[in-house]
Amino acid sequence: MIKPEKPFYLFGMGHREKTVYKDGKLSTVMENSVLYSWDVAKEEFFYDEYKVVLTLRDGTTVKIYENDEGVYVNDTCIASSKLNLPDFEEYKYSKQLRILHHEILISFYGVLPVPNIYVYHKPWYRDGAMMALVLEKTGNIELLRPWAMSVTELYDRNNKGNCEPDNLGQLAFILSFFTDKDSPMVKAIIDEAKRIMEDGCLTGITDYNHHEIYSTLWLKYGLSKLGADTDFIKIPNKFDSYARMFWMDRREVETATPFDNKYDEWYPYLWWAVKHFNNEPIDESLLEIKYPMSWEICASEASYPDIAPLSEEYARTKCGAPHSWHAAEMFMYLAEIKK
Repeated sequence: MIKPEKPFYLFGMGHREKTVYKDGKLSTVMENSVLYSWDVAKEEFFYDEYKVVLTLRDGTTVKIYENDEGVYVNDTCIASSKLNLPDFEEYKYSKQLRILHHEILISFYGVLPVPNIYVYHKPWYRDGAMMALVLEKTGNIELLRPWAMSVTELYDRNNKGNCEPDNLGQLAFILSFFTDKDSPMVKAIIDEAKRIMEDGCLTGITDYNHHEIYSTLWLKYGLSKLGADTDFIKIPNKFDSYARMFWMDRREVETATPFDNKYDEWYPYLWWAVKHFNNEPIDESLLEIKYPMSWEICASEASYPDIAPLSEEYARTKCGAPHSWHAAEMFMYLAEIKK
């Protein structure tokens, strides 16, 4: 994981205004304007408690914190809205889950769910669907409603304008929380799926390669959540290096050949997904309490100069941290491990 020059902490989970504490200043993320500035003698970060405590040179203390009601600087509320923030104490990795939950909830650009609020300004259906899995589990799925119900396109076209077939199932899954199988968008998804199918399997390019099993599994999963007919969908017995990333329904992909799943510092969500599918033990060194815990490096469509106000090192090394897909993959695997 690439380290920033100065430690920081992001505030403003969900639809709250985003602010960032770094180096004695609390600034807005979108405008990069300073709201508060302090002469700090000591700073303490309590990442799993959504809190930063500052000891000033005059001996006074400032506490910046966030809870289920809002964001506060001492007793002053600077952003408010209701959220559900479980403590996850029944899980083995409760602290990690709280941090990862924060990293998912912080990934809203206004009401838009994005991979990272600095380097992405448009939602990706793939990342949005992974966020939805977590938001459903933690009782925050309503955060997706304003965006989900405004979607008019079947594809997000974020990878060089490509119509990626996995988007169809991911969009169906997202919509399943807010509409039914008879809605016009769901009907459009089914019509489009049938148009690009061969022998009941989706065709097309996802992430610049053929991932037909992965895409078709998402379609079946999303439509099943809507209660729609899935009899026309057939999962082929063929190679797909993404197939074992679909841990949500292992039954369909037991014959798929996995890719060589070495830990990838650039796209760690791929590794986590396959680990989850295989129920493999996790290297404890990857679960160190730190912030952020999630990231993505050298993505083709990210605008890395935009993260320079947060970290020049992130901009130089093309790192987007935190990252919602990575955080969601980690969260959903660790949320299966009770104490």
